[in-house]
Amino acid sequence: MAKYLAVVKGILTQFDEWYAEHILRKENATTDDLSKFASSKIENYPRSIYLQVLKTPTIHVINLIAPIGVVSYWIDPIKSHLETGWLLDDPQEARKLSVRALRYTLIEGLLYKRSFVIPYLKFLRPLEAEGALKKAHEGICGQHLGESPSPTR
Repeated sequence: MAKYLAVVKGILTQFDEWYAEHILRKENATTDDLSKFASSKIENYPRSIYLQVLKTPTIHVINLIAPIGVVSYWIDPIKSHLETGWLLDDPQEARKLSVRALRYTLIEGLLYKRSFVIPYLKFLRPLEAEGALKKAHEGICGQHLGESPSPTR
């Protein structure tokens, strides 16, 4: 929904003048039905609403901000596929990607590798992995970097 809101706000900048009007629910039964539908199970939707399931987004927003210092990794296409359903243009590569993505899951926006035997494995980029290793090392070995050895007698 945030992408749709951004598109609407972009379109509104093209107008010299516009206004929004708040209409009470009791005065707009269709909108009230839509709001109830949005928070209900699909089996319980009001029959007064025409329902069409869309397989792909109806808008295509191009990210105009170029991130600095972000390196692309092999896992990025898998994460994009899990987040948005994005696939590569080549049908054979798209199939490979969708099959490969089955081994991963997103939990609260973070990518994990699925496993039946061990806990899910969280994907870390190299700098994040380095930080995690340092933190784990300090936890196991204690804070000893930069300390001079104490003389023993």
